[in-house]
Amino acid sequence: MLPQPRPSRRSMLALLGAAPLAATGVLASSGTAHARTGRQPADDPALDAAIQRIIGRPEFQGARWAMAFHSLDDEKRVYSMNPGELFVAGSAYKVFVAGTAFEALGAPGHRFRTRVYRTGPVSRGVLHGDLVLVAGCDLLIGGRMRPDGTLALPDPDHTYGTTPGAAAAPGDPLAVLREIAGEVAARGIRRVTGRVLVDVSLFREAPENIGNGGIPITVSPMMVNDNVVDVTVTPGAASGAPAVLHVSPDIGYVRVVNEVRTIAASGTPGPGNLAFTGDTANPDGTRTVTLTGDIPVDTPHLFRAYYVPSPVRFAQTAFAQALRDSGIEASVRDVTPAPAAHHPDRNRLAEHVSLPLPEQLMGMLKVSSNPHAVAWPYIVGAVADGEPDNPVAAYEARRRRLYEQAGLDPDSVSEQDHLYTSDFFIGFLSHLWRQSYFPRFRSALPIMGRDGTLANVQVDSPAAGHVHAKTGTSLSHGSTRSVSSALAGYIDLPDGRSIAFAEFVYLPTDSPESQYHLTGEVLGELATTVYLSQS
Repeated sequence: MLPQPRPSRRSMLALLGAAPLAATGVLASSGTAHARTGRQPADDPALDAAIQRIIGRPEFQGARWAMAFHSLDDEKRVYSMNPGELFVAGSAYKVFVAGTAFEALGAPGHRFRTRVYRTGPVSRGVLHGDLVLVAGCDLLIGGRMRPDGTLALPDPDHTYGTTPGAAAAPGDPLAVLREIAGEVAARGIRRVTGRVLVDVSLFREAPENIGNGGIPITVSPMMVNDNVVDVTVTPGAASGAPAVLHVSPDIGYVRVVNEVRTIAASGTPGPGNLAFTGDTANPDGTRTVTLTGDIPVDTPHLFRAYYVPSPVRFAQTAFAQALRDSGIEASVRDVTPAPAAHHPDRNRLAEHVSLPLPEQLMGMLKVSSNPHAVAWPYIVGAVADGEPDNPVAAYEARRRRLYEQAGLDPDSVSEQDHLYTSDFFIGFLSHLWRQSYFPRFRSALPIMGRDGTLANVQVDSPAAGHVHAKTGTSLSHGSTRSVSSALAGYIDLPDGRSIAFAEFVYLPTDSPESQYHLTGEVLGELATTVYLSQS
């Protein structure tokens, strides 16, 4: 089995489904919600009545709510309920990560650069030395890139490898590396006598838990295909036959031993019981892993994401393949990262310039990629603050300063446990609204009824296309089964005014998996209700 790390306080909170906490730290009531408790006096009785009708439905029996809607143009509160209570924000916390990234790196011209250098001379098409791929923290070297330079961002994202509906990244995972290799070939190089190396000295690689079932990953300045190998499983011809595996990118980094069998028709296709087991490192740094389980014969396909343990070795293998595809004889003979070194410009052979910062953040914001989310603190600390050894500490100090600039007390919430109040979100979102980079920040958020994790929420509502917001969901499978959902962002009104908002709902339920669509939809419905009331 893959090693399972000791759960952090944060991951345990998500697994146990912590109930909302009052601002005083006292556990909030888990009984039936009395919606009027903690509600501000309503200037708009019709809006108040509409919200009460929604949250008072029988399906929300026992729920707890918190919300705040704030008019940014005139600094007036439109509506609020329990705005000072702490709730589990789930992935909605990623707006704080993105806001910090924009504050640090949000200059319009900022791009990430991935470069290739030679360490020796070139004679008659032969490089007598090493070829070094220098990582620059570009998170979009992979299958998200379309040929026209735009991004494919299907939801659920392929980094949610066990989520029903997830699928392999739609594009060529080596497309960017092929472009870089083509530049090297254009320099007349046809053979490399030395090694293909990857320089990840921009920051020290480190393990992080991404929370997708307690999966550990290695955060690295080098990311190819989100450092995921996509494994698509299709059934064999009949029950009892081996399943068919499609691995992407299939470059020899990992050999997947197929122990998946086709079983009789299930009637209702499900996610199956697929699991990676026996993940081992080979002497040359490649991996061997076994995929076990079954797939019903009438299921079109199932999907699993294999999270790469060694981004350096993965990138070496991928780049060497791209070089060979470009007609360059090259091989990987050293599995260690390239030593940090100054690479003179005269030795540069190729450079890939990334898409701008908003697109870089869309993986985390639009489709809520957790590998991207845990990478951004390292990127901000390393790139903006020049901290290769302690980038996360530098990021956290910068984020704290940003909170203080927004007039917020960082100690009033629990960052470690992702516990925030509606008012805290409003203060942060209001501060970002006043910044020059705000239009680019907003463009990276999911758009209700249009894309990302909000693509299927309130699709036919008048507010569809006018709400830019980050979703968050936490499911509890502990003794108290529940779902916690959050939505935070901006409502654009027809007359050009803007509303910042943050909403939370905590719903005890025997079936969290079947209810999170309900809670996500109702938060969108509440945003629509406010949109209509102010239009």
